Amino acid sequence: MGEERQTKISLYPYEGWGKPVLQCHWTVKTLWWSKTRCIVIEQNGHRKNVTKGHMKCLGNGQLEITGQFLRNDDSYFRLTLSSNITDDDVQDGYVLSGALELGSSKYDLQLSHFAMVSINYLEHQQRQNIKHNSLLKTRNLLFSCF
Repeated sequence: MGEERQTKISLYPYEGWGKPVLQCHWTVKTLWWSKTRCIVIEQNGHRKNVTKGHMKCLGNGQLEITGQFLRNDDSYFRLTLSSNITDDDVQDGYVLSGALELGSSKYDLQLSHFAMVSINYLEHQQRQNIKHNSLLKTRNLLFSCF
């Protein structure tokens, strides 16, 4: 049978986000049986939240993941990742960057975090080549082949 693959997404609070945040990261696990479904695991300090997400390729090297956590505050989310990165991002070890929006309804989302996906240490030698191949990066995120 197939296996679940996962991608760790580092989240950095946006300066305009008015709520206190702990060190946070998400892990997105793709499911072997679906190209659009995933499991999103939020690690926020010592707390862990798990939910199902829906992945959608927006074209032009962008991927959107949407879903809802089972909690009272900011339960809806939209994570948008893009392969349009700068040379500084490549030097810092990132292959995808984007933004996380949170809100109490799916129509009332606000920017809360910047999101970054790091390059695995095995691909450290290929950083310069990865920057110019946005289709490969987006496909790799969909199938979590980092």
